[in-house]
Amino acid sequence: MGNVNRGPVQQLAQVGAVHGDVHFHGAPVQESGAVPGQLPAAPSHFVDRDEAQACLDAAWASRRGDRAVWVVISGPSGVGKSALGAYWSYRVIKDFEHGQVYFDFGRRRRGLDEAVEWCLRSLGVGGERIPLDLDDKIALLRSEARGRRLLFFFDNVADLRKVAELLPASGDSLVLCTSHDDAAELAPDGARAIRLRELEPDDAVEFLRSELGERVDTEPDAARELAALCGNLPIALHVVVGLLSSHPKWRIGRAVRELSDQHRRRSRLTKVFSALDVAVGYLEPGQRELYVLLGCFPGAAFGAGAVAALAGLTDADAEIRLEQLHRTCLVEENDQEQYRFHDLVREHAVEAAGRELDADTRDYALRGLVEWYRRQGAYADRKVTEPSRLRVSDDEVTGENPFTREEALEWLERERTNLIAMVRVAAEHDWHSAVISLCEGPLWALHNQHKHYSETLRAFETAVASARAEQNGVAEARMRSLRSQLLVECGHVDEALDESSRAVEVAERAGHRRVLASALEFHGKALHARGAFAEAIGFFERSRRLNEELGRPRGVALQEYLIGKALCGAGRYGEALAVLEAALEGIAQFPEDRRTPARIRVAAARAHQGLGQHEVAIELLEAAISATRERQASFDLAEPLVLLADALAACGRDGSRECLEEALAIYEQAHSPKADDVRHKLTE
Repeated sequence: MGNVNRGPVQQLAQVGAVHGDVHFHGAPVQESGAVPGQLPAAPSHFVDRDEAQACLDAAWASRRGDRAVWVVISGPSGVGKSALGAYWSYRVIKDFEHGQVYFDFGRRRRGLDEAVEWCLRSLGVGGERIPLDLDDKIALLRSEARGRRLLFFFDNVADLRKVAELLPASGDSLVLCTSHDDAAELAPDGARAIRLRELEPDDAVEFLRSELGERVDTEPDAARELAALCGNLPIALHVVVGLLSSHPKWRIGRAVRELSDQHRRRSRLTKVFSALDVAVGYLEPGQRELYVLLGCFPGAAFGAGAVAALAGLTDADAEIRLEQLHRTCLVEENDQEQYRFHDLVREHAVEAAGRELDADTRDYALRGLVEWYRRQGAYADRKVTEPSRLRVSDDEVTGENPFTREEALEWLERERTNLIAMVRVAAEHDWHSAVISLCEGPLWALHNQHKHYSETLRAFETAVASARAEQNGVAEARMRSLRSQLLVECGHVDEALDESSRAVEVAERAGHRRVLASALEFHGKALHARGAFAEAIGFFERSRRLNEELGRPRGVALQEYLIGKALCGAGRYGEALAVLEAALEGIAQFPEDRRTPARIRVAAARAHQGLGQHEVAIELLEAAISATRERQASFDLAEPLVLLADALAACGRDGSRECLEEALAIYEQAHSPKADDVRHKLTE
């Protein structure tokens, strides 16, 4: 017959002689006019994603005649991008009567040329008609797609911009992509971006229930904990479902124990971490270096300034690299101009840092980070509190302060957990001066505005230990004094008296008169909390004399305020008002101190209440509350609100209950023992 082909074939090789094996590799071969149906199987159980599906519905509903709809579902590895794409595609499959084409770019890192050829063959274009040039292939694909209702599902796209070249000029078609890269910046090219995050906790538990049935209902708390250990990621939930299905006698609590151990979790969730290995492997060198360094970051969320300090970058370069990591969905952005890792991604980054960074590199990066927080914290402290207040750290704050007062307070609140983390890191590395500076600077400044007792108490306990390690009596006395105030506010008066008494002893040995004046003040406050008003006044008087000798009028005014409060406590209201009036005159010399005048007015109102002058008290308290609201110092509102409630009730005026309810909310949020007193008032 000879070397002649006389009929239709799907694959043809015409050769003279064959040496070795012959392999045929082909895209799907369709008869002309055939309708491809290539969608992957829909997930058997699908939960949540209502918002994302609504976005997909809206995008498809907005189609017009001259351009295909283009939607990109992005998110980290294992978040369920492909599952959502498949599930939704089956929901609307009847809209695509001419077929559905599926192509996975992620397999062997396939490129655009291979994708276009796959699409052409799927639409019935024979190999002899497919040109060699990529641009010609794309033009042919557009021609073949024109006038047809087609769904193109491109999975795991690495370069979304290239997909834009494939878009059919037909509003009856849809191009649906999944990618690790965020598509928000492609909006001008027509892309509709949908970014997936982990499942909500309730939906993660519902996913487990859909697969494991009554085992979840038997152990609901364990199921929730198991979902949390999986980071609420669908891929990890699938893995643990498989684990529990293969061990039908296991209780869910057993799986929780398995995943609670980091080494065992790593082995059980190999599929999750392998997916992250692949994602990180695609990063450019600079992005990958930053990803690994972020595995050292000790806090929960990180801004560009902190990351720049950690990585030795400019703020601008750090911002660019963070945006790149965000586009690849390895970090998420919060609503406070910070980024964060998903829990399992963080674990992967921590593991990478431990594997790839030597101790010197890690310590150098962390030292730069701690010093950045120390410097920024010093700036914020000086905007939020009186710049001339007592500080024993040797921080020199030079140059223009980057914060306004409002910005400084926002920064302190936003970075609170990171500041606590920096204290811990500094202590672990014996960077004792940094521990002391962070505690008496930004953490104390924040405490004066908003209370976070448990964390701040632990931090100051660490600071006392750092001062002792440095044999720095001045710093030790100061840290003990501040810690005693925290203990007073928490109702631990006996411990506060012990701490403040030791602070006085250490300050006397150190011979630092200003620190001694401060220690005497805080010991007086602890005595006041005990109800030993006369003894407290004695310590305040000693502190006032030292401040006079040191030529510190603000310190004198503060002691007069405290003496006035103690006189109120002792029932000596007339004397208290005279001393408080002097305190108010003295503090007026320091207009940047916006907190103390309001506190003096609150004390004066208490004295007027003691004298039965409730209308005067109401006027003073309303002024103090207004000033405190302007400072955004929520905790300082509670005491005047309680006093105002009493004064309003005494005058038979409305509003008492509302004041108590607001005060209770403040005390409860701070976990203050004073909440019990307010609850009692509300039930009277």
